[in-house]
Amino acid sequence: MKPIIVAAAFCAAIGATAVQAESPFSTTGYLRIGVGESAGGDLAAMQLNGAWAKYRLGNEDDFYGEFGIGMDAPLGNGSALVGGVRYHIAGDSNDLTDRGSFDASVALREAWLGYRGLGAGALDEAAIWAGRRYYKRKDIHINDFYYESYSNFDGYGLGVENIALSYGTLSVAGFRERFNRVHTYDARLENIALAENWTGEIGVAFADARGDATGDNGIALRGHVQRDGFFGGYMKASLMYSNGAAFGFSADGAPDVGKDRSLLRAQMHGLVPLDDRTELFFVALHQIDDNDGEQSKWTSLGIRPHYALSDNFAIATEIGYDRVSDNSGDRDLLKGTLAGIYTFGQSGFWDRPQLRAYVTRGTWSDVGAISKQEAYGTNTAGTTVGLQFETWF
Repeated sequence: MKPIIVAAAFCAAIGATAVQAESPFSTTGYLRIGVGESAGGDLAAMQLNGAWAKYRLGNEDDFYGEFGIGMDAPLGNGSALVGGVRYHIAGDSNDLTDRGSFDASVALREAWLGYRGLGAGALDEAAIWAGRRYYKRKDIHINDFYYESYSNFDGYGLGVENIALSYGTLSVAGFRERFNRVHTYDARLENIALAENWTGEIGVAFADARGDATGDNGIALRGHVQRDGFFGGYMKASLMYSNGAAFGFSADGAPDVGKDRSLLRAQMHGLVPLDDRTELFFVALHQIDDNDGEQSKWTSLGIRPHYALSDNFAIATEIGYDRVSDNSGDRDLLKGTLAGIYTFGQSGFWDRPQLRAYVTRGTWSDVGAISKQEAYGTNTAGTTVGLQFETWF
């Protein structure tokens, strides 16, 4: 923890003493908060057991916020000091009602410092950094699934990023898990020009299990492509493999996972306009968690059409289907949501803030198939209604 605190303090001290016409500081943040009822009782999200994510529209029973301060302080020679500090707060939405007892967790998510502009040519935009940070994360918005997240939430790291090569942009980094059980070393080549409107990325990570770790060393291999101009929008696709301590594609690793356990993941998602007022987000994902021949397979398909009625109002629907097959059998969940949205003057898919009134209906294969079955008794279907506010800045 001490290196994180030092990095945060140094970042703040350098920024506070920088003398320039414009402030080197910027702010960033996110907030979602809401109330609702599921089956007439407490709000309870519907997530299939064994699925790594859930479709989120009208299906979030937590509140979550982030606030960060970033720094980009030019030094006058084309280089700059960069860095940032970010905290989050999170808790149960039911604590916000008269039935709840308010409780929340606060955690430091980022505290890092870097120096950008290491030289001329390939190093012109390259930066060296150290600390704790959100590092080149990749997510699917409508189910909030970070399918690759080398972000060191429980430790710290250092690296060199954005070295411009003729065939792509190279970044390398090393991460230490909080309890020093896993050291992860990551290298990636981004912005590979494949064809017109097509770019690619390849990455490899080695996870060194050490200390009190009971698992084995592991490796993660990733390949990503992006198609811009895809029916007027974009599409991203990935094929990924990891095993051992590299299981799960994260900076903190998996210290207790052996070499006989692997994860194979394929995903495709994107956003396309259907007309001047309608946008469609789509996702298809499949992964196989193989633990020495014992497999758990997760398949996920989802869409969210978003229709702008005016500058201030929109309607969104979301349909998500998850299926898990493992040694206990097959189970599935089908979830649908209809939301009316007040958009505060901007009504595009990504525009925020949004205030949503929603109704969600879910059906699942059998009693106990979802993680919060107790909220729905012995039923295999349930309805949630609620209000939610979401913004980012």
